This record gives sequence, C-alpha cells and structure tokens, in this order.
Amino acid sequence: MNRLRARVFTAFLTGLVGAGLTFTTLLSAPLAQAEDSAIEAFKAKHETVVKLVKERASDDKIQAKVDGLLDYDWLAKAALGGPDNFSKVCGERCDEFEELLTKLIRENYLRMIRKAEKHPVEYVGQVAGRNGLYKVTTRVKIQKNGREQTVTVDYVMHKVDGTWHVRDIITDDVSLARTYQYEFNKIAKAEGIGGIISKLEEKLAKLGA
Repeated sequence: MNRLRARVFTAFLTGLVGAGLTFTTLLSAPLAQAEDSAIEAFKAKHETVVKLVKERASDDKIQAKVDGLLDYDWLAKAALGGPDNFSKVCGERCDEFEELLTKLIRENYLRMIRKAEKHPVEYVGQVAGRNGLYKVTTRVKIQKNGREQTVTVDYVMHKVDGTWHVRDIITDDVSLARTYQYEFNKIAKAEGIGGIISKLEEKLAKLGA
C-alpha cells in the first residue's frame, strides 16, 4: 500500500485531516510463544467486538468490549506530547479533553470494523519490542469509493495491570498516536487547549456521536 493511501486511512481513524508522521520503534525480537500472547489477546478481543457489531448488539455492550481493548489514557497523553507534557497543555481541561478523545477513538475504531465487516481480518503475526511492547500485524479489506482495498494495520500492545491493551494503531508506518500529536501540537500553538477541544467536538458532531 503506498504512503498516500496509508495517510488517508490514518486520517480516517483519527477523524482529523492532516499529514501523519512516520512512527519508528525497535520491534525485532522473535515471536512470543506464550499462551498469553499479545496476538491471541488482540484476536480474542477484536473478534468479540466484530461479533457484537455483526449481531447489532447494544451500544453499551459494544462500548464495554472496545474500552477493554484500547488504552485511551496512554493515547491521550501521547497525543499531547507524553505524560510530562500532558497537564501543561490541557491544564484544567484534561478530563474534558480525554473524554472527547476517547469518544473519537472509539467511534472511529468501530467505523473501521463496520467498513470491513464483510471480510475477515488476517492475523499475520506479532513481533516483540522493548519494555514489554508487542506489535501485532493484521491485514484487512475495506470498501472505499466503491473499490476493495487491502490495508495492513499494526497494533502496538502493552500490558496494563496484567491485561493486554492497544496503545497505538499503525498503518504502513503511520502512527495514530503520532498523527494526533502532530495535529494537536499545531492547534495548541495557535489556539491552546480550547482549539483542540473545539476540533474534537466538531469531529464528533460530524460522526453524530
């Protein structure tokens, strides 16, 4: 998949328009063989969400399963430049920012699932990285502009309180967390946290969330 298509797909995930940044990390160790592997945990959780979506389950049920998979707290802090920078950017509106970003990430993750629900996900493998990180690689077919496209999506996973969570989603080396960081950094310099929150509210309104 070319770089332009990767950026388009990542913009779809973020719900924001703008160029993504290349995400680089060392993920070169052999595949883990433990039963409690990242790829098995991701597959189980992701397939549960897919099943609920196909069954047209209640929003509460779907939301609970998505929230058990995605690490919104890590993504929120990464989006504002990391834990040390987080409160400096969002100040007294940190809770508001994280709540809105959580809703946006959740809605766009579910939109991606619905867009690809006619096609099964191909689980390619996992690679171990530093500090307990694992990259789970998948391929999925989506319909875009009436055409079928195959997209490679990597999920960077880590354990939180002993449970695997996704802390980043990467499309052809374009990182969701880094894309948020790039977008929000530009807005923060010009408009502060108020501008970021307004942008999130605007995107959620367009999604009807």
